[in-house]
Amino acid sequence: MQKLIFDYTVQSNLRVLGQPVPPELLSGLTALGVDPRKPLLPAYPVETYTALIDFITGRLWPELPQEEAGFELGRAFMCSYQETLMGKAVFSVTKLLGPHRTLDRMSRNFRSANNYTETRLRKLGPGTYELWFNYALRTAYFRGLLSEGLERAGAKGLSVTLAASRPNGEATFRISWTE
Repeated sequence: MQKLIFDYTVQSNLRVLGQPVPPELLSGLTALGVDPRKPLLPAYPVETYTALIDFITGRLWPELPQEEAGFELGRAFMCSYQETLMGKAVFSVTKLLGPHRTLDRMSRNFRSANNYTETRLRKLGPGTYELWFNYALRTAYFRGLLSEGLERAGAKGLSVTLAASRPNGEATFRISWTE
């Protein structure tokens, strides 16, 4: 099965660049196979999406190490995503559910963005979890996504760290907050 990212996820990342996308970035995006001047495709291969993440972080945070820039983009993506129809629906539910139940629904949440994400959640203690992803290649970006999303779900004193990662894209994050 080809791993695909859905159009509104790509759109939310493009929105981080500014709307309309600055003209000086159009040729780089088009070279990646993403042309914001045209209607987006329904889905993009994960390789295109990964290249898009690298492109955006390199343009918006060139002074930061790749890990920090990825984290910043993950957070910025969530802010942009919240402005979409799908994002408004997801965030209204996560606010009601709170951080514990939001984590329980993580596979479903990510499946609204792509066709491949699987997660497994393991509770380690009060407000402390390990969250495994079958494919989270840009782990700093995922740390940013999780941090922003869980804070918006009500987690206070949140910490999201990478516990383990493998070259095949598997990654495990340790997540904790104060109860």
